[in-house]
Amino acid sequence: MAASPWTALLVLLFGLVVCARSLDVRATANALTPVSVTPSDDWRVSLDGIDGSWSSFTVGVGTPPQYSRVFASWQGYQTWVIDPRGCQSGDTSCIDRRGGVFNMNKSSTWDQVGLYGLAIQQNLGFGGNAFFGYDKVVLGGDGQEGPTLENSTVGDLAVNDYYLGVLGLNPKPTNWTTFSNGAPSLITQLKQKGQIPSVSFGYTAGAPYRFTRVPASLTLGGYDTSRFEANDIQFTLGADNSRDTMIAVQAITTTKQGSSDAVQLLPEPIYALVDSTFAEIWLPLSACQAFEQEFGLIYNNDTKLYLVNSTLHRDLLARDATVSFTIGLGTSGGPTTTIDFPYAAFDLTARPPFSNMSSESTYFPLRRAQNDTQYTLGRTFMQEAYISVDYERAKFNVSKVVWQQDAPASLVAISPTPSGGARTTGTSTSTETGSNGNSSLGGGAIGGIVAGAVLIIAAIAGFLLWRRRKRRTAVALQRHDSSKSAGLSSSGDTVVTDARPYFAPKAELEGNSNDSDIKLKHKTSTLGGSTVYSPTTPSPGHVPVSPGAWAGEKDGTAIYEMMGDLPDTNLADSKQITEKDMMRHREKQYNGYDPVEEQKRQELDRIKDQERQRKAKIDATQIREATEEEGGNRRFSFIQGQDTLSPTSPSRRTGVSAMDSQGSGSQGSTTLSPVSPRTATYGTGSSGSGTLSPVSPGTSSQ
Repeated sequence: MAASPWTALLVLLFGLVVCARSLDVRATANALTPVSVTPSDDWRVSLDGIDGSWSSFTVGVGTPPQYSRVFASWQGYQTWVIDPRGCQSGDTSCIDRRGGVFNMNKSSTWDQVGLYGLAIQQNLGFGGNAFFGYDKVVLGGDGQEGPTLENSTVGDLAVNDYYLGVLGLNPKPTNWTTFSNGAPSLITQLKQKGQIPSVSFGYTAGAPYRFTRVPASLTLGGYDTSRFEANDIQFTLGADNSRDTMIAVQAITTTKQGSSDAVQLLPEPIYALVDSTFAEIWLPLSACQAFEQEFGLIYNNDTKLYLVNSTLHRDLLARDATVSFTIGLGTSGGPTTTIDFPYAAFDLTARPPFSNMSSESTYFPLRRAQNDTQYTLGRTFMQEAYISVDYERAKFNVSKVVWQQDAPASLVAISPTPSGGARTTGTSTSTETGSNGNSSLGGGAIGGIVAGAVLIIAAIAGFLLWRRRKRRTAVALQRHDSSKSAGLSSSGDTVVTDARPYFAPKAELEGNSNDSDIKLKHKTSTLGGSTVYSPTTPSPGHVPVSPGAWAGEKDGTAIYEMMGDLPDTNLADSKQITEKDMMRHREKQYNGYDPVEEQKRQELDRIKDQERQRKAKIDATQIREATEEEGGNRRFSFIQGQDTLSPTSPSRRTGVSAMDSQGSGSQGSTTLSPVSPRTATYGTGSSGSGTLSPVSPGTSSQ
């Protein structure tokens, strides 16, 4: 079936809206650049953490802002800072080691919600409580003027498991009691306020052993192509949002000391979580034992760490072994990439109160996992790896970091979901913005295009509407003229009569019509000056067809029953309205047909037909005398030969009846004579005057 102009118009309008939306989103995305969060200023002077030496980021919380150094974590989805109660009173060195503190009582904009649990990597044995609330959050240190968010979710903690605060990058909302009143995450707020192009980020932890301490890199709304070597491996975020950045580790290898032979350090491939919240790498016991054998590591049962004494430390530095991680989409086959780690990446220093330590010591950041839910590649892994996560498409990529001293940043924006298909993370196919990224069309040009297109479509719609109304008017006039001509014509199948119309009785089943020329259509009509929507005025009846056309369901016309409007009160004799009355009312209201009146009319016509038959002229030639066989010339008699008729005057029977005469044996005659007053006789049989006498009980005589 051919599409109507209106269908084509709707399709055109829909396409224009989609195109305009796409252009608008693209222009907005191109106008927004990713946000590069600056690492802490004292990176080149001192490093943060009690589980190693790490590059951190500065955030300001509250009014006025109180600045704290925090670690990036995509397992977290709030901003966590350290409460002053996390350090002993007056211990300024503790405050500095913990990256600074936030006193919620000194913030004029703090809106406390309550005390809740901390839920990052609980499966590793970490946890605790914190006071949560809403407050102002600024990304960057004092004077850096980074993105600012009002009423962002903040946790104020004092436990040692999370020694520094956390900058949560996960878009999960915070649900306090139910899933219906969630507070948006920090990265979601940045997207909603138009400060980043999409809910995405890119990150690497930096490396203090490279050049002169390479800082961490955190890009919100995109990634930095100057920091990694692109590959075509695109991972999908897992269904478990507490372990969504899972990758397959197919192999961990190193070269045997004094030989070029490879040593397998991972007996079987595993799936592990990539997470920067904590420093260590959690592997199966069999893998840990392979590391122990190859590098001479000794496991400390008190601290659950592989502590490295000075002698072993000197030997490992001299060996400078390279450990290679081969990762991919699956545990075997498929595209893979290999990330190499020098021994310096594992040369970390642990400080109290980390893992129940009493003194500072060098350690190897390898932990024994109890089960597969603990397999984790921590911040140590992220020194040589770069991760970019696109939450809007549920995709992420892990690539090998490239080391170029003082290389300028090259930020690439990850476009929002409505703009197009999925992006290939780590390649140049994404929409680039920043210093070299420009939109092909300005906002004014796009607005002009959209406005002009809308005006054109409005003009087309107006023309089509005018033409449609004009065509309907012409068709209506043509049908009206045709119906008049049909009423005056006597040819064809059309019945012309001045009698009242014939109403075919309605059948329960759909009838068939042999007259294919008659096509009736049920329309809303006016009955006796009152519309069918307000049938309060009595209707004289109406036939919704042309004059002379039969109007019945057997002709193929669909007759639709509609709800009738009936009087709310009873009839005059207080009798309830019956179903028959209702049907009569509806027939009269909507079809102009009263079955009772029609029955009366038919009976009246029948009587009139009989009158016409009685008054018909008699043909004298058809009159004849009946024969004797037909009963002609036959006398009226009771006793043959004894009949006397006196029809000229009122008569009555006198004497005894014929039966009495026959009973007595007399041959008297029955004579009809004029009527005289009757004399009633009672008593014992004597005739006399009409005297009434008492009748004895139980006896009767005449």
